[in-house]
Amino acid sequence: MSSKYFVLGGDIKKSLAEGYHLDLKKLLSDGFKITRKHFLPLVSACLFIMLASFSLLSLFIDTETSLTDPKVIGLFFVFALLIAPPIMTGLIMMGVHHSVGLKTNSFHLFHYFKMILKLSLAAMMVNLMTNAVSMVFGQIFGSAGFVLSVLVLLYLKMSFCLVYPLIAEKKASPVMALKLSFKLVHKNISQFTQLLVIFCLLFLFGLITSGIGLLFVIPYCINVLGIVYRQICGVSIAVTETDDQDSDSGPDSDSGSRHGGFEA
Repeated sequence: MSSKYFVLGGDIKKSLAEGYHLDLKKLLSDGFKITRKHFLPLVSACLFIMLASFSLLSLFIDTETSLTDPKVIGLFFVFALLIAPPIMTGLIMMGVHHSVGLKTNSFHLFHYFKMILKLSLAAMMVNLMTNAVSMVFGQIFGSAGFVLSVLVLLYLKMSFCLVYPLIAEKKASPVMALKLSFKLVHKNISQFTQLLVIFCLLFLFGLITSGIGLLFVIPYCINVLGIVYRQICGVSIAVTETDDQDSDSGPDSDSGSRHGGFEA
């Protein structure tokens, strides 16, 4: 049994050096096709996240609890820094796997808790930047600072949208992932901005439909982001070939001996 490795999609070094171009029309169309094909795993994962979040909120927060309560603040930080990063990485990597034709299941959502320290450190650095910007804008511009803070927040989220898959798939350090994501996004900031606007409109549609539309919008956006990552950075694939000589003799010896497995 032997393994071979190759990369599907783009080349991260070439993208950094020469830039890249995204065919947005084809990208959105492919995202719809992939979502239709791999809809159940992602929507199941999203439903689990929503149910788990509501359960935690109802368990620790009641109608008499203030949002400034230390218990609420502590719960928020634990969720934002320790639980959300590996969960979000699991979601995004499901989209990455779908983009190269791999099947997933809802349990892949928990696959990246083994990288919790690196992912949490990256999330903490991004949150520190966004919070610092919000405080500065609030102090300088007053009430108008809120609108500017939201715009800057969206800009920073867009700039660092590739951080989690870079850590999970490329095994980059948190600092290196932040640098790479920022550089890659700004190699084609105009198309990423267009994608951001499209995503915001889709989420608005999902909210208008009492949240029901989000059950399609979130998986769709995750899959589109997975395609974007594949086209810009490439996805490393390990193909495992099983030789007939290595398989045990018997009625089931042919099962799997002629077929290789592969994983991202």
